[in-house]
Amino acid sequence: MPYYTCIFVSDEGKYSKRVVFADNKNDVRHSFINAEEKLLKVKRSLQHASLPKLFARRIKYFDFLAFNQKMITLLRSGVSFIKGLEIILRHLHKGALKEVLIKTDADIRNGVQISDAFASNQIPFQKIYSASLLAGERSGNLEEILARFNAYLDKIAKLRRKVISSLSYPTILFIVMIGMVAVVLIYAIPKFSSFYEDFGADLPAMTLFFVDLGQYLQDNIVYILAIIMAVYFSLKMVEKSNPNIIIFDLMKLKIPFIGKIIVENAITVFSRTMSILISGGIPVPEAVDISVGTFSNKYFIKQMKEVPGRIREGILLSDVLEDVNFIPGVLVEVIRVGETSGNLTGVLNENADAFENSIDARVNSLISMIEPILIVFMGGVILFMLVSVYLPIFSTVDIVK
Repeated sequence: MPYYTCIFVSDEGKYSKRVVFADNKNDVRHSFINAEEKLLKVKRSLQHASLPKLFARRIKYFDFLAFNQKMITLLRSGVSFIKGLEIILRHLHKGALKEVLIKTDADIRNGVQISDAFASNQIPFQKIYSASLLAGERSGNLEEILARFNAYLDKIAKLRRKVISSLSYPTILFIVMIGMVAVVLIYAIPKFSSFYEDFGADLPAMTLFFVDLGQYLQDNIVYILAIIMAVYFSLKMVEKSNPNIIIFDLMKLKIPFIGKIIVENAITVFSRTMSILISGGIPVPEAVDISVGTFSNKYFIKQMKEVPGRIREGILLSDVLEDVNFIPGVLVEVIRVGETSGNLTGVLNENADAFENSIDARVNSLISMIEPILIVFMGGVILFMLVSVYLPIFSTVDIVK
């Protein structure tokens, strides 16, 4: 849908300009028939043309945190949500956040509920944010709920940055190692092979192995890459055609050390999400349903699919989670204590803190081990290959003599 620039005039004769999001000009005029301000002019806005959904950009966590903090400040000063949104938009630079807020502003002014207006997938944790807004609308304490969401988003963003930044160096090191080995095998060793053939030297078995491997890769690298890509996309198609088949996400969980970090990260985010939703007045089944949406791993989603329904049947959350494979027993017992004491949100937050500390320890341990192992392994492989290449030089020198 396109954007339209609208000119309004109030009863006091003050003019104002606003950008709205609608199907056409008639929809714009119709939506403002009963507005307090009179609509004078509607013009198609090319300046705010948005990208297609395929290329839609995600809103950055920091930008969304800043937006919510400004909104909290305005709400606490007595400004209405729609007025606060207008003030923030007036001082916001172009970008994904402004595009989403322009559409949201138009929807709210057209009578859409605030929680429903923030329906864009570009918003970080959109389902949780909408549920938080709904809880704030019901309780009449929107600024407090937004403050809790901001604290939640800040912790999740820090955890995400911490895990990504900690694992980026070992990942880059591993890719560089594979690249160096491939370059030596595909380009360097075959040239040595032709050099040895000119002198008629007898090559050691180790050298012959690397020469044959290098020559094979040089002749078939395109076919090998094509086969790998074909297998990858075939498995993706199988997963897409049958939701019960999970391949890649299960493989991630089988990776030593990394799999444990993925599980604990998912549990941390799940616990924090449950805490903020329940504290905002969202019933436990709906809170679980929304929290499951935070999982990016399909295996976790499949395991938790039946949980909300069983809770609606009257079964306690702790009893239901006891049957979920990846949920640790400690978490089940913690939740059971929280249900008994009536402090479920508190114990969920404490549990999230505990798992976050565990992730820190695992990541630090992983980095301390993987860096020297990769460096030694890379050096060993390169050294072994170079020795296999240069060993025949001594016999070649004897032949020349």
